[in-house]
Amino acid sequence: MAALAQRPGWLAVLTLALALPVLLLNLGRMPLLVDEPIRALVALEMHYSGHFFQPTLQGLPYYNKPPLFNWLLIALFRLTGRQDEFILRLPTVAALLLYAAAIWRVLRPRLGTKVAFTVALAFATSGRVLFYDSFFGLIDLWHAGLTWLGFMAIWHYGERRQWLQLFVITYLLTAVGFLLKGLPSLVFQAIALLVYCLSTRQWRRLFGWQHGLGGLVLLAVLGTYFLIYSRHNSLDIAFKTLWSQSSQRTVAAQPLADSVRYVLLFPFDFIKHFLPWTLLLVCFLRPSLRAAVWQQPFLRYNALLFAAVLPVYWLSPATIPRYLFMLVPLLFTVLVPLYYQLQAARAWPARVLDTFLVLLLLGCSLLVLGAPLIHIVPDATHQSVPVGRLVAGAWAWSGALFVVLLLLAYLFWKITDYRLLLLAYFLLVARLAFDVFVFPARLQTSSEVAYRTTGIRIGRATKGRPLVLLPHAHLDDVEAFYITRERGQTLLIDSLPGRPGYLYLGQAAQLAGQPCRTLDEFVIDGGLRFRLVEFPAK
Repeated sequence: MAALAQRPGWLAVLTLALALPVLLLNLGRMPLLVDEPIRALVALEMHYSGHFFQPTLQGLPYYNKPPLFNWLLIALFRLTGRQDEFILRLPTVAALLLYAAAIWRVLRPRLGTKVAFTVALAFATSGRVLFYDSFFGLIDLWHAGLTWLGFMAIWHYGERRQWLQLFVITYLLTAVGFLLKGLPSLVFQAIALLVYCLSTRQWRRLFGWQHGLGGLVLLAVLGTYFLIYSRHNSLDIAFKTLWSQSSQRTVAAQPLADSVRYVLLFPFDFIKHFLPWTLLLVCFLRPSLRAAVWQQPFLRYNALLFAAVLPVYWLSPATIPRYLFMLVPLLFTVLVPLYYQLQAARAWPARVLDTFLVLLLLGCSLLVLGAPLIHIVPDATHQSVPVGRLVAGAWAWSGALFVVLLLLAYLFWKITDYRLLLLAYFLLVARLAFDVFVFPARLQTSSEVAYRTTGIRIGRATKGRPLVLLPHAHLDDVEAFYITRERGQTLLIDSLPGRPGYLYLGQAAQLAGQPCRTLDEFVIDGGLRFRLVEFPAK
């Protein structure tokens, strides 16, 4: 480990050699989930139409998000000729690797190689990232990475008194972030500039010509985009929708009881989602370490920025944990150096934390050893089945992974100087076990698998014929994506009566009493029954 610490390039290569198989194995097996169908379907319809400034969802105008992420997906569609789940999720893997690399590269001159590498791996292997959002094709890791880079650029150029670069570059990053996710990027830029300029007593810079030029750069980028966009869409609807997307998650927009419950539980939920690394918060039990953060300007900036941005989400009950990804590295940048100070002093919080982590690693190792014995209940049979029956060579996998995890747990305890790095590698191997055992199990229990099968069946059965989706039919985006992909064209929107030669897709209640012939029938999420019909020639 000491030799590798002297050769950070080799350490990065070895880490990437472990991380790539872990992140890519079984990446495309699961059907599209959560918000993935929306991102995928908007991109697919733009791909078919060629109208890159006129996004649609199921054939209707889509205003909820700017289209930059969709353009990235379209580029992959055209480069690979594929629109499957693996291709749709590949940008997320790329975003995570680039984000972690950026954390390492930016922090290394300020905190040293070991601490910077630990912070990067801590973010990448935190529970919510590694075991959930790293295998979904969503915007958030791209947006969070750009936002965090903007935070760091403010510090980097501010400390060098390069005010022109500070404002121009960070406002460019803000513009790109806006084109990914809308208004939140403007809020983060404003908070970060206020935190830096006020904490360093540079508040006059907020009124300098460099700031004005940076604002003009932002307006030029977004103005050009909206000028082109306005030729295809309603700007009034676009602005109202972007505002609604940001404001609907606040306390004022949610029921009072839900808001109070969320605000009270938020700190505990935050710790839970980013375990085990949030256990390092135990470092703040030492008053001397809290004072040490204040004495180090870079750590103080990270701590202040984390504390300033956090209320934006603490007071937004509809917040999803992935919205916090730009904040997590700020916290870990403070906690990891504090842990190393505690460990060097052999302080009791570090000893207690290390003991707890060893027990946790041993428990996880035993869980992996017994993974083939865990029973699940597949949707198709409703009879309990051990996971070992679903995975080829299950016992060989569990035995091999158990040995590796046990070895890493032992090394964690013995090699005290590199415990946090070994914890990160343990988590990467645990994710490999997750890939091997959990994904096959989910294929048996996830309702979206049946929706994917239905969508592919309908798409293939109707390919080559006009297919109309009835207005207000409320077809799930999962089925809509697979139908659209298999047909190679966007669904049409029309109303009854039907035209001969056309196929119609609608809810059973919409088609009740119509003189049509049912070709297929299926049920979507929520129990809504859909029918595929055709009308006789007149």
